Amino acid sequence: MIMNIIELIRKLISQRVIRLGKQQVIRHYQREAGYKILVETGTYFGEMVNSQKNNFDKIISIELDNNLYKRAFDKFKKYKHIKILNGDGGEVLNDVCKELDKPAIFWLDGHYSGGITAKGKKETPICEELKAIFKKNYNHIILIDDARLFIGENDYPTIVELSRFIKQRNSEYNIEVKEDIIRAVPKNIMKSHFA
Repeated sequence: MIMNIIELIRKLISQRVIRLGKQQVIRHYQREAGYKILVETGTYFGEMVNSQKNNFDKIISIELDNNLYKRAFDKFKKYKHIKILNGDGGEVLNDVCKELDKPAIFWLDGHYSGGITAKGKKETPICEELKAIFKKNYNHIILIDDARLFIGENDYPTIVELSRFIKQRNSEYNIEVKEDIIRAVPKNIMKSHFA
């Protein structure tokens, strides 16, 4: 019993540390590139939005599950620069991207993961999300969470397939996997800001 409690505490602490690390990754790219827009798929409890609300001029987050959407909408409705949308990221991002007139940081984490999360037509709409992003090429920074899931099963392409997919749309992207995040960053941003 005590061992189970200790394991649970360790797991919760570990999850919190991982979330904080991912929030810092977004903050790092925002500081270095100076981008003022964050677009997220997979709002969940709104932790990423909450952590970044003072760092961006505009934040758009998309959540498929109706209950999670309502919760996040209510939580952030007082912030004029935050928009919480309900729907499948693979579909809603088309409209969001049409409205963008400058580069953004995309945090793509809208996938089914059991529990209270919702499942759309696919376990992950990542390919549809990327197609929407690349319709207008503004040298967006694209950060895709949960790289470990990209093994070619349950609607996930492999990391190699995903990299090829991105490079076919814009060959001027550096792609790397670090800290469970697939990072697609335009080469000109890498040279000017990360050298």
